[in-house]
Amino acid sequence: MMLSDQKNKNSMKYLKLITLLFAGSFFVTTAFAQANAYVNILTLNSGYVSQAGLVEIQVTVGNTGPVSSIAANKVRAQISVPSALVSLLPNAQQTGLPAGWTITVNTGSAITVCNGSDIIAPGSSRDLFIKVQGNSIGGPSTVNANLLFSSGTSCTTPGSLSGDNTADNSSTSSIQVFDPIPLTLTDFKATAVNCQPVLNWNTENEINSSRFDIEKTNSDQTGWSLIGTVAAKGNSTGRASYNFIDQNPAAYNQTLLYRLKIIDNDGRFKYSNIANTVINCKTVDITVYPAPVTDGKLFINISGLSGYTETNLLSITGQSVLTSKLENGINYLNVQHLAAGVYILAIKDKQGLDKKVKVLIQ
Repeated sequence: MMLSDQKNKNSMKYLKLITLLFAGSFFVTTAFAQANAYVNILTLNSGYVSQAGLVEIQVTVGNTGPVSSIAANKVRAQISVPSALVSLLPNAQQTGLPAGWTITVNTGSAITVCNGSDIIAPGSSRDLFIKVQGNSIGGPSTVNANLLFSSGTSCTTPGSLSGDNTADNSSTSSIQVFDPIPLTLTDFKATAVNCQPVLNWNTENEINSSRFDIEKTNSDQTGWSLIGTVAAKGNSTGRASYNFIDQNPAAYNQTLLYRLKIIDNDGRFKYSNIANTVINCKTVDITVYPAPVTDGKLFINISGLSGYTETNLLSITGQSVLTSKLENGINYLNVQHLAAGVYILAIKDKQGLDKKVKVLIQ
């Protein structure tokens, strides 16, 4: 009797063991039958993009599940970029998506793409190429990619992926925006000389530079127009100076704005800061008499001034011998104490008036 009981107990143990093994096998088979989505992100060109240049971000979405596919309208890849440095191109220019994938959101700093009609089989992946433009120099900064899931019937309806391992549902890369032109612009300014805008700028350490395009607009900034070009030095290790005169300002009594488009031999370019000046002297008329001055009395008749202006009487060698303030109308200068000879009367004001008149004293 005892022997029979022992056999029954052993039989029950074997039955339980077989049942557990079968159940475990079923569980393992079921678990491995699920799809598993993953994402990986990589910024091409080693993570570098020039200012105003383009670079692609490669986003790989795949399925490591050995049996089940990822259904259509099931997975969404969300890519976000540092908006202070770069921006995503508009949808029409995002031509690097696999067949069947669609863009659901694009804010310029974040874009979401969905697998739409594309079914991702086990052990396969898709490469998405997202185009980005460099805006401001800086970085490196982080680029993020995250996976979201949809219902399987619509990309915009939230859902889940059964059995998915969330550990590989995110990935990061980096991006850095660099200056495309190896040239240092140390200063750029605009001044009015003899009622004409004169631009002056200096550079250092020019490499492969081609030219400077000079562009102009008015204070409303309704549009920039090209008004001239100055050839660059090409290559220089020291300081280089440039100037340009706007021969046709075509606007008086208002502010004129100028900028440089700095271009290298490869066609890459960047813009300078904006310099401005005011031209306000077209209507200023100056008459100096008598000529020559014989009695020590010099008269200066001015019209069109806005307030006062300064005058400086210079010797032929450039030494100041008399200064005074002038206003509209007839102004009188006493030059009796000056020796006979040729002098230069220099008249200028803050509105751009800068004129020089020869004066002969006998």
